[in-house]
Order: sequence, then structure tokens, then C-alpha cells
Amino acid sequence: MIPVKIHIQSVIQQEAGQEPEVIEQDLVGKFEAKANGEWTLKYKEHEGTVEEVFTSVRSHQDHVTISRQGPVSYRQTYWPGKKVESIVHTPAGKTEMEVKTLSYRRGCAETGGEIAFSFELTMGTQELGKYQLSLKWMEDE
Repeated sequence: MIPVKIHIQSVIQQEAGQEPEVIEQDLVGKFEAKANGEWTLKYKEHEGTVEEVFTSVRSHQDHVTISRQGPVSYRQTYWPGKKVESIVHTPAGKTEMEVKTLSYRRGCAETGGEIAFSFELTMGTQELGKYQLSLKWMEDE
């Protein structure tokens, strides 16, 4: 795997007409492109703390799967045009998560790339809004 610098941008639109919340993070991680077309991006958030989260992003031509392990853990696949359910494990217990993926794209250049997708999120019976997630990476020298 290649060491990379990762810029993550999350845009959360909880209600139509409301100002979206934008969260940006710069992290270090690792990237690998396999011969079968699968890309893997791995990184840690809040490294060295009790809130440490290990994230693995597996990108395929037509869908992406994100696995997170930490205080909040889940494995969720984002597939355009489909609703996909998963279970989220939190310190307070388990809850169902459902995503309806609206868009997905990915692109790779010689020294970096991007995975971007948007989805509507429902936790239990509560609609949490529309999310856009962008992960851009560059080789770390």
C-alpha cells in the first residue's frame, strides 16, 4: 500500500432550505489499486485517543463499501439507485441504518485520486438528511 495524504469533506443537509453543515479533515493513510479494479483507502481518525476510528474504503466501478471500527462501528455499501441497510454498533447499543445512494463517482490520476458519493440517511425511523462525501488523496512523499 502507498502512503497518502487524504482530504475528506462531508456536506450534511439535514433539511431542505437549511444551511448545510460542512466538515473537513486532513489525515494520512494508505492507498492500494488492485488488478481487479478495486481501490482500497485506509486511515485512522482521532488516532491514539479513546475515540480512535479505523476506516477502510473499498471502491469498485459501480459501488463503494465503508467499514468503520471504533466507538461507532458499521459496514455500509453505497450503491447508486439502491437502498441498502446495515447495523450500526454504538456504546448505547445497535441501531439500523439505511442509505439510499444518489450518486457515485471515482477517478484516479498518477499521484492521487478521488471517491465521491451522495446519499440520503435514515437511522431507525428518523430521516437524517442528505449527505455528500468526498475523499481526495495524494501520494505522501
